[in-house]
Amino acid sequence: MRRLPPRAAVLPAILLLAAASLPLLAAVNGGGVAPGNQDFGQYLADHQDDLAPFFTTNAGDFLKLALPLLMSMLSGVILFTMLLGWGIDVLMSRGYAFFFAPSFGDWKRSIIYATGRLFLSFVYTCLMGLAIVLSLGLTHALTVISVVVTVLLVVAFAAQVVWILYLYRTTFTHSTVFYFALALVHFVAGILIAGPVMGPHASSMATNFIDRAITPRLQAEADSTKAELARVKSARDAEKVKAGDLQGQIAQSQAEQDRLRQQIEEKKNSDIYTLAQIIKARSQGNLASARDQLAAFPSRFPNSPLDTLARTQLSEVTDQMTVDLAQKKEQAADEARAEAQARADLLARAARGEVTLSEMRKVLIGKTRAQVSDLLGMPTETASDSWGYTQQMIVNPLTNEKHGLMVYFNLGNVQSVDYDRTGSSP
Repeated sequence: MRRLPPRAAVLPAILLLAAASLPLLAAVNGGGVAPGNQDFGQYLADHQDDLAPFFTTNAGDFLKLALPLLMSMLSGVILFTMLLGWGIDVLMSRGYAFFFAPSFGDWKRSIIYATGRLFLSFVYTCLMGLAIVLSLGLTHALTVISVVVTVLLVVAFAAQVVWILYLYRTTFTHSTVFYFALALVHFVAGILIAGPVMGPHASSMATNFIDRAITPRLQAEADSTKAELARVKSARDAEKVKAGDLQGQIAQSQAEQDRLRQQIEEKKNSDIYTLAQIIKARSQGNLASARDQLAAFPSRFPNSPLDTLARTQLSEVTDQMTVDLAQKKEQAADEARAEAQARADLLARAARGEVTLSEMRKVLIGKTRAQVSDLLGMPTETASDSWGYTQQMIVNPLTNEKHGLMVYFNLGNVQSVDYDRTGSSP
């Protein structure tokens, strides 16, 4: 029985080689997929990086379309090889028996072996073809076909070796080597037969396959790509126009902002705006600043119609400052009189021993030594951090007991005030 797969693996390569010699007959979008007399194989070689995604995407569909075409081309080669292989098997089995199984070295047994091998080859070839045809409609056709063909090849190899072992009773190693030798001879014969048998038809069939399967899809892919590029270009042009409009609007807005800024600066430097700011400063109580600005207004705006109003404002501000100054002086005098009266009252009450300790604390806390002596006179007792007044000027409101006064200093200022009980009296 011959081993079909080795020849079947070479024949698709022969078909592709024949297709590579064909010029690409179809043109895409009027431009031509390949230049004039350039062949399809050379075009694929030159553009393999560009066309790789296209063939990767459509590989499954191309396989489904190519397998029936390839099987129809191989059918004649397979049939002719089977018939020729029968004679090869008779001769090689006769030689094999002569060297390794002399007791079975007759022509009858060789004919039986070759006929049985022919039948097994026919059965497994039919099974492989049927499996391929039935698997084409599946989602993962290539994977299923590969698995089925591999299983059938393993079974075919086992059947061939068993057939040799049964007829010639040789060892497993000799039987296996003999089978591989037969497969190699059949492989070479298949190559020699494929050229004359497929040559006249391969070119036309490959051209038809390219025109029917590859070119329309490649053209559709090119049309889709061109349409997408046109859409992207249109969108890009629209974005450019929009960007130009936005840039113009930004420039116009910037110019408008500059114009408004200039107008604002001009208004800020105008006489009416300046006078309004001066009046605002006057209303907020900044009379000195308002007076200075009003005094400089005539020289800054010599021809301003608001000069009279500015002079009037200057006179009012000056009068207001004069009145305020007089009020402050009167207030200071009133405060001085009130302070003198309060001091006099405190001293009078202290002379009578009627001042409470809390009242004295309010008066003395925070005062310096000079201020204390100015208010109460010089102390009767002095220390580094305290003064004592034995005069009974402080009264305890709870007991009505009268005491002297102790004043304590810290860093030159009064920190606390307390009773001096040395001169206390009921």
